[in-house]
Amino acid sequence: MTQHLKRVAVLLALSLLPIHGSAQSQVNQEIETLLRWVNGEYSNQQQITDGELDAESNLLFPIFRKIDIPAFGDHVIYLQWPIGSPDGRLQRQRIWTFDQSDGAITMNFFTLKEPEQWRDAHLDPDKVRAMTRDDVIAYPATCLLPVMRAGEVFLASIPPTCEIVSQGTRITMTLWSEIIISENRMTYREAGYRPDKSVVFQVPGTSRYEFNKLKD
Repeated sequence: MTQHLKRVAVLLALSLLPIHGSAQSQVNQEIETLLRWVNGEYSNQQQITDGELDAESNLLFPIFRKIDIPAFGDHVIYLQWPIGSPDGRLQRQRIWTFDQSDGAITMNFFTLKEPEQWRDAHLDPDKVRAMTRDDVIAYPATCLLPVMRAGEVFLASIPPTCEIVSQGTRITMTLWSEIIISENRMTYREAGYRPDKSVVFQVPGTSRYEFNKLKD
């Protein structure tokens, strides 16, 4: 485990608490901090250099951009992950949204129905401003991620109640994901499990992606 992850583990163990405070503005300030930290261009080149992951399947150059899509609220991130190079094919595209509920931050995520239509949306804001909920695949409310502040990081994790049916394979599975966000770094891992607990997929295998911010 890297020193960064050890530090995160200690912080989470000591101070993993929901964001409290009755003032709506306080929570909104936390959301703005979170979006500012997320926003940027990243790479996990260091993991490849260290031999932790293979370049062919796992060298990524993720882009996370705050964009304006009125149909999805005030706090929206568009993301795309080119693989191999910054101009490579896209491994994934998503919409992330952040909101508050009972004084805590929640995160939602959406898959794009026609991904190629929205490629490079961060370079052309007008391209996505008219996007509606009909353009995405939504997930059940049980898949909302609570977002918690632990010192110098935010942690978002899909709860164990998130059960879906895969659009492609029609396999029923429970989704799991953990995202740890700091000002210049993000770690990400994701998995799907059948009802018998067997693995449908794991991203990235048994490890996690460690993305370092290249620029805002």
